[in-house]
Amino acid sequence: MAFKTKLAEHEIQLGTRQYRIYPEGEQIAWIWQLFGANRFVWNQFIATFEARYEANPELKFPKISVLKSWLPLMRKEHEWLKRVNSTSLQFTVERFSDAMWAFLTKKQIKQGKPRFKSRKYYSQTATIKNVKYQTKTGAQAQIAVLSPHHLRIGKKNGITLRTSSLNNLRNVRIQKAVISYRQDLDRYYISFSVVKDKRQLAQYQVKSKKTGKSVGIDVGLGKEWLVTSDGKRFGVPATFKLGKAMLKRQSHCDRNRTAIEKRVARFNQSHKEAKIDKYDYANWQKLRKTKSKYQLKIRNIRYDYLQKVTTELVKSYDVIVIEDLKIKNLLGNHKLAHNIANASWGMFRRLLVYKCEWYGKKLIVVKPQYTSRICSECGKKNPRFAHMKTRDWLAIREWDCPYCHAHHDRDVNASKNILARAVSLGSKISKIQAGAQPC
Repeated sequence: MAFKTKLAEHEIQLGTRQYRIYPEGEQIAWIWQLFGANRFVWNQFIATFEARYEANPELKFPKISVLKSWLPLMRKEHEWLKRVNSTSLQFTVERFSDAMWAFLTKKQIKQGKPRFKSRKYYSQTATIKNVKYQTKTGAQAQIAVLSPHHLRIGKKNGITLRTSSLNNLRNVRIQKAVISYRQDLDRYYISFSVVKDKRQLAQYQVKSKKTGKSVGIDVGLGKEWLVTSDGKRFGVPATFKLGKAMLKRQSHCDRNRTAIEKRVARFNQSHKEAKIDKYDYANWQKLRKTKSKYQLKIRNIRYDYLQKVTTELVKSYDVIVIEDLKIKNLLGNHKLAHNIANASWGMFRRLLVYKCEWYGKKLIVVKPQYTSRICSECGKKNPRFAHMKTRDWLAIREWDCPYCHAHHDRDVNASKNILARAVSLGSKISKIQAGAQPC
């Protein structure tokens, strides 16, 4: 299995944190040598096992300990691999083992065979494990934060990198670091997987006082992105102008790519000795870079907005109830797929899960069926909606119950039903204790 650091009893996983790095000169050469070495080891293992299984398909796949024992032999055969961080090569072997086991055991229906990696791929990555090594002064970590804008990676052959602000890496333990390069943005990033002492999470719980309130949340699209059972509404972040500019450059980029691919194919067919590639066209590369910057800006705005909204909800309510939506199935509707993807419902739920744990709040997930079609006052389903088409049903924003004649706002009514379902499941909301875990 891939590298996983065992957490101590008092530790909790805090996910990943990404920062931009600004390498120069030898630092860039060091990073690209790291990318090349990891790619070389991956491709060597794939080529070896393809030849091995072609000769004898009945051979069993070896354990990861056997695979790792081949690394010293490869480093003896290829001296330049000794200049690369060894923990990074070990992680590549672990990922290869995981990929092969997933393919051979068919854990996923569409799990394909691991493929060769190319240096021309738009994104290059390498992972370094933060294991300790012994020195004369004692044990030291592979990754060390030297200042708010500098960090050191590796031992003898390591480097010091200038980064964006690292202030939020205080009081955490780094498990591993992933260095990545985005060709379309021409930027380098580093991501850390971090853990923290559970005892320090009490500071979040002290900051967030218990309110004794519970809320149901109905998710939607556009201005009705989030509607709570007490009538609060949140719209999606305002990225319309940026999205329009991005789509303009996207269509321009796609048209240019098609024309360039045809031009490259004609040139390569008539010139057997000299070959060109679509990535040799500088103007198209500039256009890709501009388009990717717009995409990144939209992503950052959306992520920042999600962080602020989820923090506000967690601080305002002790119990939060949401629907268990099957987002992958909903994306099958090609007319709404773009808007559903932009709504980021999955990210919203993931942020709520860990923030509820940090602040000592409770998150409850209920089934989403018919929450909008049932009257929250009398609990009866409106027969008028039984045979409606989806298009007609989505157009109805308000309706009156034919049984109790209560007037409902569609989204507020749905959020009230979501909260009521949590109560009916036997959740004693009024007696939730401070240390409740999310379910």
